[in-house]
Amino acid sequence: MSFNLIKSIFQVGCFLLTNVLLAQQSSSEVNSAIKTDSIQIKLNTDLEYFTKKKDTLEIVNTRIKRIKYYSKKGLYSKSYDEVWQSLHLLESPKFLTQRIEILDRLISLYIIFEQKDKAYKNLEKSINLVKNNSLNEKDKSKLLARLYNLEAWIEIRLTSNYDKAEALALKSIEAYKKTTAIIPDYSQIQLAHIYIKNEKLKEAKNILFKLQKDYPLPLKPIHALLHERIGQYYDAKKERDSAIYYFKTSLAAIDKFENHPDKKLQVAKKLSENYLAIKNYKLAYKYLLLTSNINDKIFSFSKSQNKELFEIKNKYESQLQENKEAIKSQQIKILENEKVFWRLRVILIVLFLFSAFGFVFFYFNRRSRIKILNQDFINQRQKDEIAKQDEILELKNKELLTSALQLLERDTLQEDIKKQLNTLHVKGDNIAIIKGIKNALKTSTTGKWKEFQAHFTKVNDSFFSSLKVQYPLLTPTDLKMCAFIKLGFSSKDMAQIMGITVEGINTSRSRLRKKMSLDRKVVLSEFLQSFS
Repeated sequence: MSFNLIKSIFQVGCFLLTNVLLAQQSSSEVNSAIKTDSIQIKLNTDLEYFTKKKDTLEIVNTRIKRIKYYSKKGLYSKSYDEVWQSLHLLESPKFLTQRIEILDRLISLYIIFEQKDKAYKNLEKSINLVKNNSLNEKDKSKLLARLYNLEAWIEIRLTSNYDKAEALALKSIEAYKKTTAIIPDYSQIQLAHIYIKNEKLKEAKNILFKLQKDYPLPLKPIHALLHERIGQYYDAKKERDSAIYYFKTSLAAIDKFENHPDKKLQVAKKLSENYLAIKNYKLAYKYLLLTSNINDKIFSFSKSQNKELFEIKNKYESQLQENKEAIKSQQIKILENEKVFWRLRVILIVLFLFSAFGFVFFYFNRRSRIKILNQDFINQRQKDEIAKQDEILELKNKELLTSALQLLERDTLQEDIKKQLNTLHVKGDNIAIIKGIKNALKTSTTGKWKEFQAHFTKVNDSFFSSLKVQYPLLTPTDLKMCAFIKLGFSSKDMAQIMGITVEGINTSRSRLRKKMSLDRKVVLSEFLQSFS
């Protein structure tokens, strides 16, 4: 008889015998799995105490301990219930770390029961919570590392996408490195598990046997996971004896420390397969029976404790909705009772505001208009005064110019008379008379200038003072030149008044421009008009 035929007969026999034995289990055996122990009593007492004190943080921390306790016992329905009773307490941003912890537990439950969509939905919610909150980079990296590790577990368990799982596990480790903290052992163990699934046995071995050196026997809680993965490594290499040894030590650690009940099912199944491979049918049957027993207690949907797991409604959202409805109802009631009062109050406030605004607007508008009118009146009066002063000044300058021209004309006439007298041949007593006339006709430029300067200064009192302030090196002759140029005298007229040649006047003008440092493009007469 071939080995495959024997194997098939053995599996059928085991299956039938298992069903018979499981059918005979009493209700007392089921109840013993959920029997309350001292730890549960303490947790119940703590929860009651902190609830009375209304200490939200301690309530949540106690519930997290209860979640871990129930998960450790394989009571996933109770663990699930604790999760939903905790979430509604953690809306405040200050409980972000606890909220992520609770969502982590919820996602783990969804992974165990192969609820892929729900696991991904809550994972995405958790990642967004971390990224959108103002955490320091160290805390943010630590939380994200944990969530990436959890996402890798989803890919291993629910999609078998080991390449993506490997990338996520490495991403998780990199995030842990940013926190300068030690990379958790479970992250490295999970990466080794992925390497085994991807047939990268050398990489898996490097991780697993390094950790084995760090955690030698006797048994410690970490051996539950670590030795299971080492067993998988030897199972992949078909080294049955080594695989069986590490699977059995993993199972012993699970039983001793009462942790990883979901792993117990997988380890028992692997032990059954390896014993069957070496044709030890008795032990293969023993572990197959254990596998069926664990599966029926924890994962079978025929059991009432797990049936209710996914029949439980989303208590968190339901409770929030109920609270919102209650608040809304109360608000409507208050609004109905005070509707008339608030409406009247709003109307009165609006009327008061409009009246106040109208008064303020009218007052400031009137004040502004008066101010504008006064300013316009003052500006106009100033313009009128300036125009009047300009008119008077222009008139006086015209008089001054006329006076100067008259002096010039008189001097010219006198010069002509003198020239004519010089042509006469006079004798006797007439010589003295003609000489007296000539002396009387002698022009005194100094006297004429003083007369002109007095008259000019009276009309343009600030002209000379302004020039002296800006150009202190100007001589009296320069000042005369400036006055004549301002009044528009030609070089010829100035030469006659000042008793010098036209060339001398032009030279004086050039010297004057130089003293004032004027560019050639500047017109001297226009420049002097700018002085008051």
